[in-house]
Amino acid sequence: MNEDLERIRKHQGGPHTDGASPRKPYWKRMHHTPFFWVAAFFILLAMTIFVMTDGFLLRSRGQPAPASRAP
Repeated sequence: MNEDLERIRKHQGGPHTDGASPRKPYWKRMHHTPFFWVAAFFILLAMTIFVMTDGFLLRSRGQPAPASRAP
């Protein structure tokens, strides 16, 4: 059971019993990975396309929206 506690502490970023200095938290390291920057680029590209196309509207901007008729 002692091994489990040590493993959990090490995994959760608790005090290290092996004397090694703790690594930076993941949220600080992830900005150095290419996957993060590729994903950020595609997210920003999708947001730009969405805004530039006025929310992916299929009708032109000058055409009024069709009025719904009640039966």
